[in-house]
Amino acid sequence: MPNLTKQKVAKMKSLIILIFTIAALIFTNSCNSPTENQQQFKHPKDMVWTADTLLPDPDAIQLLPENLLVFAPNDIWLVCYSDVAKRLLWHYDGKTWTPIESGGGKRYKDLAGYNQHDIWLGGYSGEKAHFTHKDGNNFIRHDFDIKGQILDMTMDDKGNIWACGRNGIIMKYDKTKWIADTISVNHYSDSQYILQSITSYLNYKYVLGTNIDFNRRRNVYYFIKGDFKNWTIIDSIVINVSNSTLIWGDLKLFANKNGNLYSAGVMGLWEYQNYIWKHVISANAPLYDVYGVDEKYVLAVGDFLQFYFYDGSTWQDMKKLLNHNNSNVINISVWTDGKEIFISGILIDEIQKTIVWHGK
Repeated sequence: MPNLTKQKVAKMKSLIILIFTIAALIFTNSCNSPTENQQQFKHPKDMVWTADTLLPDPDAIQLLPENLLVFAPNDIWLVCYSDVAKRLLWHYDGKTWTPIESGGGKRYKDLAGYNQHDIWLGGYSGEKAHFTHKDGNNFIRHDFDIKGQILDMTMDDKGNIWACGRNGIIMKYDKTKWIADTISVNHYSDSQYILQSITSYLNYKYVLGTNIDFNRRRNVYYFIKGDFKNWTIIDSIVINVSNSTLIWGDLKLFANKNGNLYSAGVMGLWEYQNYIWKHVISANAPLYDVYGVDEKYVLAVGDFLQFYFYDGSTWQDMKKLLNHNNSNVINISVWTDGKEIFISGILIDEIQKTIVWHGK
């Protein structure tokens, strides 16, 4: 073996270290995957939780949250109901919730949009469907001669906005104009027919419908699939004195990008698996909303401070994290990106206020 000088040995050691460093970098970069990104998600227990209380106008006695629209954790929009048509729209900039006045004579139930300068607020004016368009800093009314209220809104993969509501109304915004449709079912004229929720799932729109028939002491629930002018009732169930068991959630639909479809309602939460609804949470009080970033990070919220988290294997009760001494809080809507969580709820006190929980 040839003799090596100390200088040559040192150079060889440096070269070996450099080779191993490069190999480690290549290995590390090759391991970057969705699984690793999922590990960056934050468990609700590891978050610091705070709460903001939003007050109604001094002339009002209630401010009730309806729905959240989140573009980023520092760009959040919330529509509310109030007995006075003020403070119906709020914005959060990452530090402060601020009421944004958008004009009177209407109420909002939901909202959808493309960015903070292009948002559609859906609801009603009198007995007719109504939208307000936030175009930059301007608020433009869009009234329709359609009897019914807009109750829920969603956006599909193509950027079309969909809305549904009372009397079976379906409306679609194709980025240029609103067009109207109706999903018809057989029902008595003295009963209430409502399309409660809509979502986009696997290239179709899915809708929850309810026919509330007080006079005949029964409700009929519908699970509907289709597209504009082409709707099919997949299933229906009658709830009356002899049957009180729902087989899907009647209040809210949610579909994530991974192909999971959920429905929340008065008896808990269901997941749509192999064309069958599987009951995943049995609740003694209604769940009003469900939201998730993938199949291993899903949240559900509801009455009496209900707050559940799914980690891909089990549903966990997270209510204690909200740390509120008044259990008579109704959690209405929820959003997460896996790192932060926002929950809007009704705080029932001397006056009804909106409370927004924030986990970070």
